[in-house]
Amino acid sequence: MGKKAFVDTNLPIAYLYHINSLYYKSKIAYDEYDELFWSHYVETEFNRRNPEKYTHLSGFYHDLQKYLGNPDKEFYSLLDLNNFAKNNYHGKGLNDVKGSINPFWSKYLGIQSKIPFNKMQDAINTCLNDLSILYGVNESKLKKIMHSTPIRTKKYSQIDSLLKLNGVSDEDRPVVLDGHDFAWKSSDPIDFITFDNECCNGAKQVKILSFNSIRGSKDFKFS
Repeated sequence: MGKKAFVDTNLPIAYLYHINSLYYKSKIAYDEYDELFWSHYVETEFNRRNPEKYTHLSGFYHDLQKYLGNPDKEFYSLLDLNNFAKNNYHGKGLNDVKGSINPFWSKYLGIQSKIPFNKMQDAINTCLNDLSILYGVNESKLKKIMHSTPIRTKKYSQIDSLLKLNGVSDEDRPVVLDGHDFAWKSSDPIDFITFDNECCNGAKQVKILSFNSIRGSKDFKFS
């Protein structure tokens, strides 16, 4: 019997993007489990969120590329990239691009604190090329990995109230309830994985959930 888990939307999203602070943790999670499941609700959220994130990331690095075609100065730092993001993006778009800056710098520029603009341009070109290629490869893998759960019919109003009381958001509670329903009906142990800290911590407080364990980003570390 292999290990099985029901996943929140943020795990497959993290798996698609190599310039993401949670990318490597998502790979560890996918490697650890033999079967991974998502509900119709999670898959729908994934299909909505995924193109939005891709647009934000590719748009940001294309915008940065254009900006560096006529740079204000010769050397740039992490602070400069973060300021560029703050000045040109907002809301969810800003969160997406800010979350990519440190992984981008680490992967393509190393440990230097100041980078000449022409070297930054080269790094961005490589990053955009990798983003396109690796996104396609990871998406193809993801489609083979994920399994759909039956559609939930029960509301589990008591559990929903407890989740709300413990700080799980309106958006996340249907995910937890879908996973609980699947785990309750399964003859095998089912873990629940979410990279949302509030969802993870809140769900852990609800002891009547049917999961074998509830795991967050802190539970997936390099060995």
